[in-house]
Parts: sequence; structure tokens; C-alpha cells
Amino acid sequence: MPVSAAANSETFKVTTTSDTDICLTRLFDAPRALVFEAMTKPEHIARWWGQLGAGYSVPVCEVDLRVGGKWRFVNRHPKGEVAFHGEYREITPPDRLVYTELMEPYPDGSLVTTTFAEEAGKTRVTVIASYPSKAIRDMVLSSGMERGAAASYDRLEDVARELEAA
Repeated sequence: MPVSAAANSETFKVTTTSDTDICLTRLFDAPRALVFEAMTKPEHIARWWGQLGAGYSVPVCEVDLRVGGKWRFVNRHPKGEVAFHGEYREITPPDRLVYTELMEPYPDGSLVTTTFAEEAGKTRVTVIASYPSKAIRDMVLSSGMERGAAASYDRLEDVARELEAA
């Protein structure tokens, strides 16, 4: 999927809300149920997650969307591959999603809490990733995560708007 000029790119914000938390917020120009769907169904996730430009793909996108269910995504990029996995802890469509996230092969990951709030026909997504230490949180921040998340969220908005148009 080509890079887009998504309508709400400027609403993306990354903050540190504690020594161990990263908070991402973004307004999406799509209804909450469709943003939730785009973030939880593998056929949609593979179209936006980690899609940073030419040479990026998601050849593995496995989702068992139930409490205790596992997920695993592999992002192929021009320099190789990176895989992430986790387990769903709470699923309350279309309001809230809580899961663990670990980058393979590292043993420490995060607990991710995502909320979806309706705002005049749009959806405010707030993601709080809680890490086991400040050092791990800071390593994630220095990895380019902010740029990657911003680009991926632009693709997510494109996917959610396509679902709305269908």
C-alpha cells in the first residue's frame, strides 16, 4: 500500500505518561467499530501494520481473537524480518483491547491497553504500552517506534475508511 496523506496524521501524538509507559493517541476518520475491526482482523492488519513503504509486508499475521488467544505478526522489510507476538487479556468490542506484546527474541515486552472513543463520527484511539522498566521503555522510544507507528496509523486510517466505503 503506498504512503498516504491521511486526513488526521497531525493528530498523532506520543508521550511518556510515567517512567515505564508510552502513550500514543490518534484520531481516525472512521467509525469506532470499523477501526476496531481493522485493528483485530488479520486480513486488515496485514494491510496496515508495519507498512512503512516499498519493500515492507506482513507475510505472517495470525490472530486468535479471544481472551487467552495468541497473536503473531512478522514484518518483512528491506533489511530482513522482525516478529512480534502476544496474548489477548481483554477484548471488549469496540471499546477496549488489552494484550501483551513481545518482540522476538527478547524476553521482556509490554502490556498494551487500547481504547476506542467515539468523537463526532470519528474515533480517538489511545494506546498505553507499559514496559517492565524505564530502560526498556527508553530503548523502544529510541528504536524509531514513533515514526513507524505514525506511518502504520496512516495506513490504518486508509483501511478503516475503505471498510466504511464498502
